[in-house]
Amino acid sequence: MQQRDNKPALDDERKARAVEAITTAMYESGLDDHATAKERSMLDKPYRSWEYADYTYGDHWESFGVLQWILGRQHSIPPYYSNFDRARLFQSTGIQPIDPSTVEKFVNQFMSSQTHQTLDSQQLQHEVNVSEAWFWRARAQVLLGLQDEIKRADSAKAEHDKTSPLDDTLKAKHIPHALRKMAAEMPKSIPLAARRALAKGIIKKVEADDFAISVEMMSSEGDSPTTVSVPYSNLDENHHDAIRKIAEARFLAFAWSLGKTKDWDADQVGEMVSINPINAIWTPDES
Repeated sequence: MQQRDNKPALDDERKARAVEAITTAMYESGLDDHATAKERSMLDKPYRSWEYADYTYGDHWESFGVLQWILGRQHSIPPYYSNFDRARLFQSTGIQPIDPSTVEKFVNQFMSSQTHQTLDSQQLQHEVNVSEAWFWRARAQVLLGLQDEIKRADSAKAEHDKTSPLDDTLKAKHIPHALRKMAAEMPKSIPLAARRALAKGIIKKVEADDFAISVEMMSSEGDSPTTVSVPYSNLDENHHDAIRKIAEARFLAFAWSLGKTKDWDADQVGEMVSINPINAIWTPDES
């Protein structure tokens, strides 16, 4: 008679305890006073009852990384085609969900009158500019791929005054109406944006009149990988989507930190075109 494998059951039990510990830590440390209604609702749900929409918070690791950078816990922000190291982000806080006091200890480091957090204003401005540029480029790629559909949908809407499935797609990808109107110009706008961003020092390299992406290529002989630059537009849809989510999450963190939005709401920030009065790419050149 074979013994049944109880590993799945034990794993489920371990995860359920972890979720319970995180929820308990939130309430015992007082973090619930600062959580959004959506966050409280998510954490109050029993294990295995989360819905698809609850998992959107997985995209916010990149926001977490920017917030840590602002607080001096991360030395640099990775390129916009690379993620923060999630293990390092978590470990750098010193927070242990099983011990609520570690949450208070982390927060108190920044509340003490003896703590003076300094962040060079020029460095912050540069990173905001970089965030704006990559978020613009990510949105431009969405519009570039949908420009024919946008043209057809706008024509149909003018005749029937009805919304289309395309409207839902653009809303889900946080494309503001102000940018949607520029879809037809994207083939010309992207090369111009790339050249301007390079001239302003916002991006480091241009490839084929586009933002350059560094890609590691593996050798068939098993040698060390070599790094090559490819144009942003040459990536596939999955990579475009991944970069858009990185750019959006980092943009959200900067916008919230600088008081451009009061609520931690990706949909609200999705209507923003820039953090600066004008997107850094398009600010007038200094004479």
